[in-house]
Amino acid sequence: MSLPENRPVAGDCSRPIRLTGHVDHVDIATGEVRRAFTSSDQPGGVLHVRCNNRRASVCPACSATYKRDARRLVLAGLAGGKGVPDTVTGHPAWFVTLTAPSFGPVHSRRQQGGKTGPVRACHPRRGLCPHGRPAGCHERHRAEDSRLGAPICADCYSYGRTVTWNALVPKLWKATRDATESAVAAAAGLTVAGLRRAARLSFVKVAEMQARGVVHLHVVVRVDGPDGPDSAPPGWADGDLVADALRGVVGSVAVPAPDPDAVTLDATAPEEGWAVRWGVRVDIRRIALDGPTDVARVSNYLAKYLTKSVTAGGSLDHPVRSLAGLGRLVLAPHVRRLVETCWRLGHDPVFTAALDTALGRDSGDVPRLLRWAHQYGFGGHWISKARRWSTTFTALRTVRRVWSRTLGAAMAGRVPGDAFGRPDGDPATVVLGAWTYAGRGLYGGDTGPPDSAVPAAGSGADVWLAGL
Repeated sequence: MSLPENRPVAGDCSRPIRLTGHVDHVDIATGEVRRAFTSSDQPGGVLHVRCNNRRASVCPACSATYKRDARRLVLAGLAGGKGVPDTVTGHPAWFVTLTAPSFGPVHSRRQQGGKTGPVRACHPRRGLCPHGRPAGCHERHRAEDSRLGAPICADCYSYGRTVTWNALVPKLWKATRDATESAVAAAAGLTVAGLRRAARLSFVKVAEMQARGVVHLHVVVRVDGPDGPDSAPPGWADGDLVADALRGVVGSVAVPAPDPDAVTLDATAPEEGWAVRWGVRVDIRRIALDGPTDVARVSNYLAKYLTKSVTAGGSLDHPVRSLAGLGRLVLAPHVRRLVETCWRLGHDPVFTAALDTALGRDSGDVPRLLRWAHQYGFGGHWISKARRWSTTFTALRTVRRVWSRTLGAAMAGRVPGDAFGRPDGDPATVVLGAWTYAGRGLYGGDTGPPDSAVPAAGSGADVWLAGL
């Protein structure tokens, strides 16, 4: 049995995941088990579920859903809703942009007076670099110029430090978050424990991959009362105390790191190591909400800005499994060299061990730089938030699933419920699912494409594909 033509499957996902298995409902009182759903009744004997990939180049449908959920998550923390009271609009908040330091001059498009001004020369410098190439670039690049983000001299550019910095961004952000809490407490004349009894610092953070291959962070920091968004913040939070403390922390926080370029960079001796820091371009702006109109305007602007990297995240959509596979891809020279640097450093056991030590955790079976080579070493979350910022992706997906089941039952002329006739979510019923990965893509019938076959058990392909 094959799928009917033009039938939307798994929310029109481009590459849905195929599962085989079933769902059982268990009555807590009697222990009775009833089969509520089985994939054997579906076309091909499989259940299609969304891939939930955030990249539009991989799955436009799932990327659009992810972007909508991300906007709801951000907006709820600024304007209320989804379990967050509307009074949160009166809580002080700041929009923070944290950038990476320079690892060498790159081609860039600079406009005088903002995005509408005339384009300036890229890097108007004279002379030659140590490798005999021009040290500057006098062109006025167009917005679609493929050289934007690429180094002016690839041999002068510090590729090793670039991928190492990307790998350590999660550690640097954690150090920044912890130090900010301590700095705010000290500025308010409190201990950290005393600060937590008086206020809470909540945040939502989004990572954006720049054209030069380094990660920038966009963060919204909000000050709540001790019980989260339901309680009013203290009076001292309305001033510049939090912003000043954050500026001081961003300018001083550092994470010790192994230096992959210590042999080639004269500024740092090998025995001195290297410290990962934020770049000099740091933007901290107060978010002002003076009424319902401003709430809608500013909240939508921030949500759009914070979620604009949903379609970004690097030029590669999938992990690079080998250098031979990398060689078959058509990539820009700068991107290729970033990935090759990850593979070179990832195969160095001494450097890998030092990087794991700096991060404070083990890489596992696959070295970290190899696993995240397609993201130029960055293995952190693209969107993350404090627990009390707002709702969660899981809650939003749960609401969507409940709505889908309710709508399906209404269209079938029945009342939505479990196998015992109780309403969905009744605490007297336990839901148990048993699922096995069966492949990717739509099942087209008995004559499906070769790549629809189930990977052999123990081949490792089943585990790898499940993690894509």
